[in-house]
Amino acid sequence: MTATTAGATPAVPCRFYNRPMSPDAIRAANRARFARLVAHPDSEIDLAEGALCIAADGRPDLDPRPSIERLDRLSGLVRVRLDVGDPPTVVLQRLHDVLYREGSFRPPTAASFHDARNSQLDQVLVRRIGLPISLAIVELEVAWRLGVALHGIGLPGHFIVGGPGGVLVDPAGGGRALRPDDCQALIRRALGDGVLFHSGMLRPTGRRQILARVLRNLRSVHLAARDWPAALGIVDLLAVVEPTDPDHVRDRGLLLGRMGRFTEAVTCLGHYLAERPEAHDVTDVSQVIGIFAGRRN
Repeated sequence: MTATTAGATPAVPCRFYNRPMSPDAIRAANRARFARLVAHPDSEIDLAEGALCIAADGRPDLDPRPSIERLDRLSGLVRVRLDVGDPPTVVLQRLHDVLYREGSFRPPTAASFHDARNSQLDQVLVRRIGLPISLAIVELEVAWRLGVALHGIGLPGHFIVGGPGGVLVDPAGGGRALRPDDCQALIRRALGDGVLFHSGMLRPTGRRQILARVLRNLRSVHLAARDWPAALGIVDLLAVVEPTDPDHVRDRGLLLGRMGRFTEAVTCLGHYLAERPEAHDVTDVSQVIGIFAGRRN
């Protein structure tokens, strides 16, 4: 048994790091691993590993290896249905058979849309339910294992997949093929009539951008649930992906204040104002600093 000092957070077993570690140490180790992943050139970022680092934040018992094995098994199920020389269109048909028609990968219901598990890749692979971007990650990873050069496309309010010859696919729609008019319909369903589709929206979304979008989805979920520690963990990972964005410093300070860590909050918010002295929310942030400063601990 690992001894702990009075008042200290006890160490917990960690399957991935194979030794007892405190929750804070596990979170820091996971963040460092995530930072190493996203430091690669975008095309070399391991998307699944990055998504699993995100899923592991605040979950010290998460071992990423079973999820990678599930992706390997899915690609194997597709591979045995292929003949040598099958074109990408046939590979995609078989892939969609495995994922959507037989595997029943699908988006969540409206009632469960804001469940954090819909953005955690390990849970998506087990439950076979995920947000459009999560389903897209599964499709991308399986396709890449089969040698098909798919890429993500981040439409406003929705996420789809593009491929050879300009093919467009909606993973949240069971892998159905899309035309530009369909993309407009997806955007309208998510955001209303205020956003008009144009061809520039079909530009490939980089792997780093995909991970940032997953993180923003999770941040919204945790903020809505008023789970400040979980939201803080996600903001810290966002700061790894987007280190030059001072908004993450501000958000970190506000969350620290929500958690009663007022001295750290004042420091973060002070850094934010120093970096963005002309930001639109300078007055509001200054007022918050004044409140938190009176509660320093």
